[in-house]
Amino acid sequence: MTFAADSSQRPAPDDSQARQHVLLRPVPRLLRGRPGQLLCLVVAGAALVISVAIGASSSLALFTDANDTGAALGTKAIFPGERVTPAFMVRDASAGGAPVDRSSELGFGGDGLTVTSGPWSSAFSSGRYLDFDLNASMPGGLAALSATFELRFASTSASASACYYLEVRRISTGTVLATYGSSGSPLACVTGTTPTLSSTSVASTVTTTDELNDLRIRVLGADSGSNGMVIDRATVSGATALASYTLYPVRYTDAADGTPSTTVWELAGP
Repeated sequence: MTFAADSSQRPAPDDSQARQHVLLRPVPRLLRGRPGQLLCLVVAGAALVISVAIGASSSLALFTDANDTGAALGTKAIFPGERVTPAFMVRDASAGGAPVDRSSELGFGGDGLTVTSGPWSSAFSSGRYLDFDLNASMPGGLAALSATFELRFASTSASASACYYLEVRRISTGTVLATYGSSGSPLACVTGTTPTLSSTSVASTVTTTDELNDLRIRVLGADSGSNGMVIDRATVSGATALASYTLYPVRYTDAADGTPSTTVWELAGP
């Protein structure tokens, strides 16, 4: 096989044709003179085609092989919802100058803001108590991993001792869920006027956020000198699987002297 024409039978090629012949002629000579190389080229070409075909097949399989499976979905966080609660830490700068601390007297200890109860009897009585109704700010349906009532208190007399025990109740029904301590074995006593923190775990009773949202702590107290009690803090704090929390009193009932008087936190509404 040749690509050159007989010059005696054809017109002389122009420059472009000549260049084409010069470029093509070495190829047939090489193929005619070395048949083994032609076979090698054919085999190599075939192998290349096969490898490309295999590669294309495996590549296409990644896009054409469909495997539909069912998906089971679950949630571990809280979806958005309406949970209403007032603020308890408040700074008032309405008059200009340095802000004034107007926070809840029962929400934070050591801030100089306190509540003083009426006078207790020297002996415990079921009709003499303080009720703390806590804000319902928790998402429903979660387990409460911990719940601790924290009372920071003292007597109003330097020479007297104030003591207490408590009941865990429902706000909605007034039902007593559990009692911690007793008149014969108070949870804590403080002598003098320096507020001291007393912590009591109520986790065995309050086990869900639904119970936290309906929680009342009743403090039953006595004072050796029949004095009042200074309350610096009365909160419930703990944690769920998702977050820690602190609940604050939105309603406080003072019946230390036997006559109930209720005060509502100003930002909680009527």
